[in-house]
Order: sequence, then structure tokens, then C-alpha cells
Amino acid sequence: MAKATAKSNTAKAAERWALPARQARSRATRERLLAAAEIVFAEHGYNGARLSDIAEAAGCSVGAVYFRFKDKDALFFAIAESFTTDARANMVALLRDSKGRAPEDVIRQFVTGAAADFRAHKGLFRAIVERGFDHPHAMKTIFAVREELAAALEDALSGKLRGGRDMALPVRVATQMIYGFLLNGVLNAKAPTRIDDGRAIDELANAAIAYLRAEEP
Repeated sequence: MAKATAKSNTAKAAERWALPARQARSRATRERLLAAAEIVFAEHGYNGARLSDIAEAAGCSVGAVYFRFKDKDALFFAIAESFTTDARANMVALLRDSKGRAPEDVIRQFVTGAAADFRAHKGLFRAIVERGFDHPHAMKTIFAVREELAAALEDALSGKLRGGRDMALPVRVATQMIYGFLLNGVLNAKAPTRIDDGRAIDELANAAIAYLRAEEP
């Protein structure tokens, strides 16, 4: 049921930028284009990605792309929103299932889950940031998801840390630290730590746990 809901939410996010697809075959072609476009954008970045390459990877014509998406921007934002919608649903479900567990486990699960998303889609993250310099909507999508995940983490930790005090600000500082670390790992090839190094992710989780548990009675 949860997977079906997540798939439905992802489809709705894509439809926001796509032209109407009323027939099953047209919807299937749209899904192939989205899958192919994510790969091409991830490999070549926003500026280097060509609609002809995306069409070829999807096994259709460039005309088929324009039949379903207004332009490259619309296709890119459909991918960005579909990806962030899916990532949001997965993480919120993960945190919901973690209720009743020790707060350290919840925080570590949050960090390792976020790191896994960044590793799996690091090319797309780079493309989103690259496009964000010229079009704020791309980064706005990422920031909105970060805020929603911070709220979900706050809810999962509610009443468990710092003597039951309000955790809104500490959780948002922690999530900014976590996402800043992961984005730096994606964007900076010479970063001193790598997001595919399990030890570095463990240390990131340890740092988040230590900060969120600070000043406990």
C-alpha cells in the first residue's frame, strides 16, 4: 500500500510538468522518458544534456519528447520533483517505522538513509544544484524536502531528547549539517571525506547524535 501511494505521488509530481497523457501507451512513454532523462542529466549535467540523447536513450523520437514536455526545463523539473517526492516518501516511512526505537538508532537511520539517497542519485543532485544557480525552483525543491524531513525527524524524536525540550531548532541545525556534508561530498571531488565511505557516514551519524544529545540532564 505504501509503495503504491509513493508511486502515485511520484506520478503526480511528474504530471505537474508534463503535458496531459490520457492513453496508457503515452503514459508509458512518459515514464521511459523520465527514466532516461534522469540518467542523461546525471551523466552530463543540465547544460550538457541534450534532448536528442534523452530521446535515443528512451527509444523514441525528439518529437515524442516535445509531445509530452514543453521543453528541457519542464522535463528536468519533472525529474527533480519526482525524485524528491519519492525520497521524501521513503524517508518519512522509514522514520514512522522507527517510532519506539532508541533515539540514537533513529538519528543513525536518518543519516544512513539520506547518504544512500545521495549516493544513488549524486549525478542528479549535481545537475539540480547546477540548474539552481539559474533557476531557483530547482534548489527550492531540495530545500522544501529538507524542511519536511527535518519535521519528520523532529516528530520521531519528540519527547526523547534533552529532557523533552523543544527540538525544532536543534533538529534543523542537525539536518543542515547532515545535508551540507552530503552535498559537499557530491559536489566537491576533492572533499576530505567521501559519501561512499561507510566510516565517514558513521562519523557523521555520531556527530549528529552527539549534538542532538548535548546538554541532556
